[in-house]
Amino acid sequence: MRILCVATLTLATLALSRPAAAQHYKRNVLTADEIANGAQVTTAYDAVARLRPMWLNPHDMVFRPSGEAGQAVQPAQVRVYLNDFNVGDIDYLKSVAAETVQEMRFLSQNETASRYGPTEGQVAIVLILKKIK
Repeated sequence: MRILCVATLTLATLALSRPAAAQHYKRNVLTADEIANGAQVTTAYDAVARLRPMWLNPHDMVFRPSGEAGQAVQPAQVRVYLNDFNVGDIDYLKSVAAETVQEMRFLSQNETASRYGPTEGQVAIVLILKKIK
């Protein structure tokens, strides 16, 4: 019993002492720390392309019907939200300097509709910028 407790305590200590870079990232969140440590990028778009490329190709994850019977499904469009305002499509991220990003979060079709209302099957990247000091 005592050996089991020591082994458990040792494993727990090792797990908590792992460096941040070795910890797993969240698939739907991209943080400033990860951008700074994980890639040499200049824009938010570059950061997404390098660290979360699946956000740029949501057709790999989600589909929406085209609206007419017999029509093929179409990939969901990606919308970008800044301060909860729709600022456009994925190209907007090309105008945002990577060092100004605090966090980006990918929202599925259901999450986007729940947060922003009817969106015709769009997915979203919610952009949060660093506060100016």
